[in-house]
Amino acid sequence: MPINGLKLNKGEWAEFYVMLKLLGEGKLYTADKLLQKNYQSYLDVLKVIRQEFDTQVLEYVIDNKSNTVNIIPQDTNTVLASVPISEFSVNAQNLFEGIRNLKGSSVLAPDSVCNFAKIIYVEKPKAPAVKALKKQFGGKNDIFVEVRDGQTSIVSVMGFSIKSKFGQNPTLFNAGSSSQFLYKLSDCNDDQMSRFNSISENGGRGWAKCKEFLSENNISLEYCKAQNPIYQDNLFLVRESMDKIIAWCFKDRLIDAEGNFEVKETVERMALSNPLNVGNPDVYYEKAMKDFLIAGFTGMTAGKKWDGKEQVNGGYIVVLDDGDVLCYHSNDREAFRDYLYRNTYFEYVSADKYVWSRIIKIDGEYYLPLNASVRFRTRTR
Repeated sequence: MPINGLKLNKGEWAEFYVMLKLLGEGKLYTADKLLQKNYQSYLDVLKVIRQEFDTQVLEYVIDNKSNTVNIIPQDTNTVLASVPISEFSVNAQNLFEGIRNLKGSSVLAPDSVCNFAKIIYVEKPKAPAVKALKKQFGGKNDIFVEVRDGQTSIVSVMGFSIKSKFGQNPTLFNAGSSSQFLYKLSDCNDDQMSRFNSISENGGRGWAKCKEFLSENNISLEYCKAQNPIYQDNLFLVRESMDKIIAWCFKDRLIDAEGNFEVKETVERMALSNPLNVGNPDVYYEKAMKDFLIAGFTGMTAGKKWDGKEQVNGGYIVVLDDGDVLCYHSNDREAFRDYLYRNTYFEYVSADKYVWSRIIKIDGEYYLPLNASVRFRTRTR
């Protein structure tokens, strides 16, 4: 089915853009912790592996001798098409220029790019994961690439997750109906619960007024547990105290802090408070948070049982706002962890959509569920 007239968000188009860009340039440079290109570290792109049809995997193989990309069904010698490498570069640029400044949640790609997609057997800009590789790699893989390390010459297949800077800032850990934490309330009664739950402002929850109510009525919060046992177990696999750490951060974001909700600054406040009374709090909480961010990035969610496995032979591709494409991969693990830590923040999420912010009564005790997501910052630092 042709993709002409298909509207997708910019993040979904970015996956197709990355495919075109990698095949057109043949190199994928790594980034440092500040998301700057490291010209001394790169991967040679040999092929892109794509599950284009339900029963057929296509390999887009770069042939530098003929300056073409050969499109070959996996495990065959049949060449469906040989397309000049330059056409991938041109169409990558056309796609980027065609959608970067468009407004709206869903946008159209230029007709010329859609026509090119048909030539190279692309029916879905966001292709389903290659089944065999998905099982092997796990995690959140948007593209599979066979690469050769520019320093060691080792050839391997890597799975990458793609995030784009020219769409809405992507989330790293999504809030959901299963990601709330429960906090036990002191000095609360039925009347206060009723009045608190009825607070609203401009058709929304009016969380600022909710905070004022808690303060004015001297109602304090003490962390109890994750509301979903699956989430509790998943966090335990990251580390034993992980639920307490994230719960502290959510309370800081929604109740205690006046501003600056960046993950890094939140953890620095936590280190000063040291609620778990650990030795070396500056190191402990930062390392714990980086473990959580990596777990969220590599597949852990709040609602699905997690096996604790992290994708180790892959990485993360980011599309910069100027169209450049850089990556972090498993060999740059510490730089990647530091990038996530420095460039994410705790985001306020809809109280009604994500089922939090209203007091509930359980066995005569009063509890307040809190919820938030972790999203990438607009500006890299």
